[in-house]
Amino acid sequence: MDANLKPDGVTRQSEVVSWARRLRVEHLWWVLPPLLTIWMGFLHPLRRLDFWWHLKVGEIIVLERQIPSTDLFSFTRSGQPFLHQNWLGEVLYYLVYRTGDLPLLILFNTSLLVLAWRPICALCRQGQRPERSALWGCLLASVSLGLYSNTRPQSYSFVLFAVFYWILWTYHSGERDVLWMLPPLMVLWVNLHGAFVLGLVQIAIILVAGAIDWAAAGVQHKALHEERLKKLVVVLLVTTVLTGFNPAGLGVWRYVRQLQVDPASQAFVREWQVPDLKHLSGILLFFGPFFVSLLVLLYADLPLTVAELGLFFTFAVLGLSAQRNGIWFSLGAAPLVGRRIATLRWPEPINRWLARRRSRARPRRRAELAWLNWVVLCALLAFTVLLSPWIRPHLTLERLRPQLTEEDTPIGAAEYIAEHGLQGNIFHPQGYGDYLIWRLWPQQRSFIDGRVHLYDEQLVKDYILAFQDEHWEARLAKYDVHYLLLSRHDDNAQSMIEDARASERWSLLYEDEDSVLFGLARP
Repeated sequence: MDANLKPDGVTRQSEVVSWARRLRVEHLWWVLPPLLTIWMGFLHPLRRLDFWWHLKVGEIIVLERQIPSTDLFSFTRSGQPFLHQNWLGEVLYYLVYRTGDLPLLILFNTSLLVLAWRPICALCRQGQRPERSALWGCLLASVSLGLYSNTRPQSYSFVLFAVFYWILWTYHSGERDVLWMLPPLMVLWVNLHGAFVLGLVQIAIILVAGAIDWAAAGVQHKALHEERLKKLVVVLLVTTVLTGFNPAGLGVWRYVRQLQVDPASQAFVREWQVPDLKHLSGILLFFGPFFVSLLVLLYADLPLTVAELGLFFTFAVLGLSAQRNGIWFSLGAAPLVGRRIATLRWPEPINRWLARRRSRARPRRRAELAWLNWVVLCALLAFTVLLSPWIRPHLTLERLRPQLTEEDTPIGAAEYIAEHGLQGNIFHPQGYGDYLIWRLWPQQRSFIDGRVHLYDEQLVKDYILAFQDEHWEARLAKYDVHYLLLSRHDDNAQSMIEDARASERWSLLYEDEDSVLFGLARP
């Protein structure tokens, strides 16, 4: 009986060895882009702006079973109508937080980034030979997603934008037809984030490109093109109507429009301003990906199709309109780059060098090097585990950013305010407002926070001028401010801190390495 089993055992062992030898260097190259996104997502701290108030809204919706319709969190705009368009994303964030605290939240948001990367990568690899050439498009998407990896509802839009892109492009290319998925995905998107409009923009681009192809097609192909166009028109109409499936109905469009034209946001929020070539952020978030993509498209032998031209220029204009929109260009351009790297027309010296390199290449001894590939893969995965939000804080290595929250988050000051039950209006930096909402509401309300579109221009101007005006006390008096919570790392606040220290009207209540809290002295 043992003799009969021996061949099977030998066969199984041979299969395991054969499977182990299949890990090649090419596989390691393809592991790097998603790992790069994961590393950047893990290392990105929870930002002070545009996260914590979303988490509080999610908590309120879950606990009270209703979506707020007015501003609950500020004393300067309390009771004003406010649409919580991201309500579903906020609920998801809170449920994840309640399940596994901040580390699980970071993992969840990082998973969204990887989910967004996957459809883009599939489009980069579409029909590519050699397949490794598509890696550069995937790398462009990975780095861009990593740069935008701060936890905020926009991450949901990354995923849905990429899925829409994949569905529409595979339909346009005739590879598959799953357009029926777009309407239900739109119902989900319109309740997660305001960038749902970009889904309709993508459908419109593919529709216009299809119409141009139909006009240029021969008589025998017009019927086929016409049938596909009719289907796209129906999907566009249905998907547009379904944007009304949210608490605000079709009024959600007014909200999105308000965000785009809000004067306070345009004037005072950096990410709503056009990217600046003189700043590193502008280069990384838009101009770098734009010029790299443009060079690849100009020097590639594969011309752009009408649909690709429409996608490239539409999202280039969008990316140029605001720094926060650079991600849409990068995701849209990545497949165009990935599909053309192999067709680049290199200068002659580079062609000669590549030819010499290929001629000297020796056959790979895959069986002999498989163990080394496994060592490298295990090292990469081990490094990923070390960067995880559960382990990294315990390493106490400053280069690995052990804190999960952004530096200068007023954690200690908020604890002091909560423990001492301080009541009365607080003037604070905008960057503190979101965390104070999360930690102190309803005991305390914010002066101003990340919801800049909620506040009128006059209040925003008063906020900015308070740091520049030597008569700042008179400026803040009309808001009945009783406390000053100021950042020690903000150069604009140093004059106000010095004035408060020297004034008999203010008394020092709390101070740490990040912030300082003053209260009005009692007469």
